[in-house]
Amino acid sequence: MKEAEEPGSVKGAVVMTTEYHDDFNNTDTSDIRTLWTKEPELGKVDREKWKWAGPVLCAAVLLALIISVSISNIKTDNRFSSVEKIVANLSSVIQTTTTALEHSKASEEVLQKEVGRLKFLMEMTRQKLDSVSEKMKGINEVESLRSSIANIKCTLQRLLNNGTSVGCCPLGWVVSGSSCYFFSSDGLPWNQARDYCFQSNAQLAVLKTPQDWDFVTSHTMPLFYWLGLSDERTGNWEWIDGTPYIMDRRYQQHPQPLCVCVYISLCSDPVCVCVCVCVCVCSQWKPGQPDNWKGHGLGGTEDCAMIHSNGQLNDDHCTRSYRYVCQGHTMKPTQ
Repeated sequence: MKEAEEPGSVKGAVVMTTEYHDDFNNTDTSDIRTLWTKEPELGKVDREKWKWAGPVLCAAVLLALIISVSISNIKTDNRFSSVEKIVANLSSVIQTTTTALEHSKASEEVLQKEVGRLKFLMEMTRQKLDSVSEKMKGINEVESLRSSIANIKCTLQRLLNNGTSVGCCPLGWVVSGSSCYFFSSDGLPWNQARDYCFQSNAQLAVLKTPQDWDFVTSHTMPLFYWLGLSDERTGNWEWIDGTPYIMDRRYQQHPQPLCVCVYISLCSDPVCVCVCVCVCVCSQWKPGQPDNWKGHGLGGTEDCAMIHSNGQLNDDHCTRSYRYVCQGHTMKPTQ
């Protein structure tokens, strides 16, 4: 910077001018000189500043795209995993359904075979029923013939007895008084024996008189036979016709065997004869009976009465098989 004198100015005053002149002769290197430097251009600085903005922005966008694609891939993988699970479940269901269908087909075949077998059995059963029906017709004819023979037998007995015969029994039955008795040779449970007697127009024997007892026990000893006596229905002993069982007074007074001996002396000089007569009264029941024993292992109690081998009564389980005595009325002979 150079001092210049302008006209009219005071000498020694400093005048500022905007003209710039290189002063190569001035080699002053003082601080004032060094502070006067050129300012950098503003446009150049802005260009330097935004020089990396584009690449950074592109990198940021690319990073965002990468992250977005990664997240999308993760979601897609999750969806694919879910779809794979669904497909696996569907495959399992399809496999199960296929197996069930195969089993159903197999079951259907088995069922058809079983139906065929049942049809065959039904046909065989029908044929057997037809055969049984024919045999039943034959049995009915036999029963009718047996009844006719019994009537002829009764008529012959009446003629042989000059008309004094009051009645007779079917073949294989034994007459006593006004009753006919059948003593079986095979064994049946009490209920089945009752049904057999009923089908023969009779009943299991009902013994209410000493004469009936003596007659029946004389034919049953030494075997076991069912009688029509039971406490199954009411808990009290009763006969099959519904009448209560009443023990004979002789047996009520002396439940155990009781024998009385009477000595009779017959003397005629010089000889005497001594005679001993014994009369024994016995119970209708075996000693200690009926006891309703439960230790037989058959379940329940002993509710049916049978004649023991010694002719006395004993209670036993109704399912046991014993011989049986049927009792019916005598038939009137035809005129």
